[in-house]
Amino acid sequence: MTSSLVRARRRLAMGIALLGMLLATVPASAQDAKYTFSERNQKKMLQVIELLRTEGTDEEVAANRAQAKQILLDINLKRAKPYGRARILNLLGTLAAQDEDYETALKYLEESVAEEALQPADQLNALYLVGQLQTMLERYDDAIVTLEKWISQVETPAPASYYTLAVTYYQAGRAQDAIAPAKKAVELADTPREAWYRLLLSLHLERQEYKEALAILDDIILKFPSKAYWSQMAAIYSEMDQMDKSLAVQQLAKYEGFIKEDRDLTRMAQMFMVEGLPHRGAEIMKKGLEDGSIAPTMQAYQTYSDSLLQSREWALAVEPLAKAAAMSDNGALYVRKAQVHLQLGEWENARASLSQAFDKGGLADEGQAHILSGIAAANEKKWDAAMAAFERATRYEGTRETAEQWKGYIEREKARLGES
Repeated sequence: MTSSLVRARRRLAMGIALLGMLLATVPASAQDAKYTFSERNQKKMLQVIELLRTEGTDEEVAANRAQAKQILLDINLKRAKPYGRARILNLLGTLAAQDEDYETALKYLEESVAEEALQPADQLNALYLVGQLQTMLERYDDAIVTLEKWISQVETPAPASYYTLAVTYYQAGRAQDAIAPAKKAVELADTPREAWYRLLLSLHLERQEYKEALAILDDIILKFPSKAYWSQMAAIYSEMDQMDKSLAVQQLAKYEGFIKEDRDLTRMAQMFMVEGLPHRGAEIMKKGLEDGSIAPTMQAYQTYSDSLLQSREWALAVEPLAKAAAMSDNGALYVRKAQVHLQLGEWENARASLSQAFDKGGLADEGQAHILSGIAAANEKKWDAAMAAFERATRYEGTRETAEQWKGYIEREKARLGES
């Protein structure tokens, strides 16, 4: 048993105890003789109350409680009036709950309620406590019946009672039936508790009722703003294939300061790229890398460069791509950097990047890298270097034909230019 559950049960026991004491000490109505003890039992009850009220050491208090309990147990309930019998059973249940003997407490309280002899308000209070004990003891079906009965008899049920009923339905495996009382709890409360919203939200999400879940999140984010709720809203829109709204939610959450972790910011930038808005992703990566909210890792620099490349910001992509390439354990990113230089017409830089790629190694298509090196050299009219690169490319089956075509092109260019 967890410490929180123990504390919860003790609080319930104390609540039952307090209620029991109040019930036992409330004077019987002088106008209604049925709410009275017999003279003999009245004296015993006064003695019990006196024992329970007497202060002292822990040992003395325990001894007084034990004596009070024994007095109650010695009373012949068959000869007691219905009201007296119900009161005595109620107080026995109270004492059992204080001892954390919840099975016995429930037995006594159920018997007390069954008498239907307590004053109306007291009867309803006892009925509600029975429902709580049944829930604690995981007798969910019984608790549902009890709580439904209690709610039907109370003039103005508290919102918390509907929440308790909803939780009990859920614990009984009847999630569908839990929705109505969970919704009622939220609607009736002036200031619904966060747990009430969470229960209703989870019930709708279980049934994939996304429209209803979004409506709840609209309220809960205003009252209990947190990253988790923003993330849930974004995830729901994503599940509904409304990525534009998902990204809008994430942007708003970022603006509100709830999305600021490295992983979340990078994922948002990647989502913008997927949605065809790479410039937005580039903005996120640039700011994050500058202010430190995104760690300067190879993946971060690669994502930043990818977003710039998709935005056709070739020149701006070179620096983050160079940083990513330097951190990589193979030369693939240097090849990509060389392709950017080729796009920009920076032939010498392209060849330098390819040289770094060859030095680092681990290339998936080395033949193609030699083709790129040859193209860069050819554009600078460095024919010998170009021919050497294309010759190396002929060693790879995948690029042999292309390399031979380039070699032929160079020979023709040299002849056209009158170069030997």
